Amino acid sequence: MARLVHRSSLRRDRPFVAVNCAAFPDTLLESEMFGHVRGAFTGATTSKMGKFELANGGTLLLDEIGEMPATLQPKLLRVLQEREVDRLGDTRPVPVDVRVIATTNRCLRTLVSEGKFREDLYYRLNVVPLSIPPLREHREDIPELAGHFLHKYAPKTGAVPFRLSPDLLGRLQEHDWPGNVRELENWIRRALAFASGPMIGLESLEGSEFHAKERQHRGLEAGLPLSEMERQLLEATLEATGGNRTHAAEMLGVSLRTIRNKIRQYGLPPRRMV
Repeated sequence: MARLVHRSSLRRDRPFVAVNCAAFPDTLLESEMFGHVRGAFTGATTSKMGKFELANGGTLLLDEIGEMPATLQPKLLRVLQEREVDRLGDTRPVPVDVRVIATTNRCLRTLVSEGKFREDLYYRLNVVPLSIPPLREHREDIPELAGHFLHKYAPKTGAVPFRLSPDLLGRLQEHDWPGNVRELENWIRRALAFASGPMIGLESLEGSEFHAKERQHRGLEAGLPLSEMERQLLEATLEATGGNRTHAAEMLGVSLRTIRNKIRQYGLPPRRMV
């Protein structure tokens, strides 16, 4: 999203620079953002421009701003107010013209109330807030996103393109996707790696973490026939035991013969019968 904002602006021909505020210790982060001069600290054998100077005229992304150490927040506030940076060890400020985009997956208001984030810095940053909704809140985009990743990662050999079956797309839209678009992207890559043909169906869910979580959260549904509940319970237990009928019988408190009969009754796939 930050790159899209940059590419859509008048600064598109100037640098786009990103810094992860959670990736550096306090001392290194200060040098990384604001730069330093030679001899500013042990090991500073040459002068170095900080991210603000590198992004001059363009856009600076402060990723995970909620993780910024409290000791650096006043200095960042001053840069935003005065539009100039002080390199470590330098006596002269350097003017900068930078659009700053700050991102976080934490609630900054909560951090402010807990005394972990400066209130004045919060209001200085909170000019045009953008909220990126999780994938579960725009499930209607899943088919298009899935198609994009299929095209991106599918092998380029073969005349028939890979497709997802309508049943599978329906199941994908029911999933909560706690990992958001990255989780969907990785799931598509996995499905392609194990695909046996151009049409990818429900079989691609078997044995995956997606499938296990789906069963775990499915729960009981009002009006579900007892036979269907029994089938789902048997299927989930066989999956948990790796298809071992003896262990499944012990877990369910029934005989091995009952397990065999129920497998036959519900027509569970033979590959589950170990």
